[in-house]
Amino acid sequence: MEEKMMEDQKPCEVKVKETTPAMDKQSFFSVIERLASNPDVDVEKIQRIMNMQEQLLNRTAKQAFNAAMVRAQQKMPVVGKDKKNEQTHSMYAGYETIIKACQPVYTKEGFSVTFYQGHGTEEVPIGKDEIRVMADIMHEDGHTKTVHVDIPVETTGPKGGVLMTKTHATGSGFAYGKSYLLRMIFNIPTGGDDDGNAAGGIQFITEEQISTILDFINAKNVDQAKFLKYMNAKTIELIPAADFKKAVASLRMAKGTAAT
Repeated sequence: MEEKMMEDQKPCEVKVKETTPAMDKQSFFSVIERLASNPDVDVEKIQRIMNMQEQLLNRTAKQAFNAAMVRAQQKMPVVGKDKKNEQTHSMYAGYETIIKACQPVYTKEGFSVTFYQGHGTEEVPIGKDEIRVMADIMHEDGHTKTVHVDIPVETTGPKGGVLMTKTHATGSGFAYGKSYLLRMIFNIPTGGDDDGNAAGGIQFITEEQISTILDFINAKNVDQAKFLKYMNAKTIELIPAADFKKAVASLRMAKGTAAT
C-alpha cells in the first residue's frame, strides 16, 4: 500500500463575517401556517418564501461549520507517527492515535465524523483493487460535508511475496483511509523522529513524485532498501525535493536493483 502523506500546515487566523441569524423554525412555520390559512395569499409566493428561508438556513449553517473548522484546526495537536507502512517503509499516525489526541478537540467545536465504505460511480469510478473510504463531517448547526479517498488493497509486496489475506488487506486499507481522511479534514500535523529535518528547512518530494518513484520501483522490481541507501533517505517520503531527478535517473537505469 502506498503511503501518501499530505504536508500539514497550521492555518492562519481567519475572521468570519457575522450575519443576522435566520428566523427560528417554529416562528417561521407559524407565519407560514397563518399565510396558508388565508385564501387571498398566493401559494407560489409561500413556496418562494419557504425556499428563501431554506437557503438562508443552509447558508447560516455552512458559515457556522466553516467558523468551527477554523477554530478546530487552530487547536489541533501534533500527533506522533506510530504505524509503519511496509510498502514504503515509512511511518504514519494511526487512526486510534489520532482519535485519542484530536477527537476531544473537534467534538468540542460541534463536529462528528462518520466513516463507511463507498462505491464507484460512472462519474467517479474506483479501481478494481481499491477500497473507497467515505467520511461524513457533520456539524451541530446542521451542515454536513462528505469526502472520500480511494486506498489500494494490496496483498503482495513489491516483489510479489504474499503480505496478508484479502480480508486483512481490506481492513488495513479501511483503517488507513480513516486516518488519512481525519488528517486531511482537520489539517492535523503529524511528527516523529524525522521532524528535525523538516524544521531545518528541507523540502521533501511531493505525493505525485512519491507515486512516480513507487511506479518505477514496482515496474522494475527494484530493491527498495538498496534504493533508499543509495538516496541516503530513511523512507521514500523523506527524499529531498532537490534529489528527485537523481532518484528518477537511477531508477530509469535500474535492472532489477537500484543504482548503488
